[in-house]
Amino acid sequence: MSLLSELQDLAKGLVFLSESDAPVKPFHWRGIVVNSEATLREALRLEPEIPIKIVRVEAFFSPMTTPQAGDDDEARADQARFAALVAKLLTLKDVQVYRVGGGPELRAFVVGTSPDGDAAGVRTRLTET
Repeated sequence: MSLLSELQDLAKGLVFLSESDAPVKPFHWRGIVVNSEATLREALRLEPEIPIKIVRVEAFFSPMTTPQAGDDDEARADQARFAALVAKLLTLKDVQVYRVGGGPELRAFVVGTSPDGDAAGVRTRLTET
């Protein structure tokens, strides 16, 4: 099974919760390496003034993987699925979360280097006011 297929299976139906919920979308960018803010800017063709903040993978996914009082079976199942996705993402070399943009709408890329040397991971949108 390819890395992209694995990520697609793990992310299927997962929604990252923020002020607006957004799907988690896997990607595998062949021929592209992202191992720094500069290489992400280049891959996405971002203007220099667009802010990028780097955060740890575990910290980024903590709201999705940490049980809360009153969670039902569905919430616990989603937490387990997010934990499995995080475990897979952590197998990528140099994996980081890049929060791209300012204001209430942000894009988040969880990206590392796959075993074949390409950029791979998941992306989502965040709304924070």
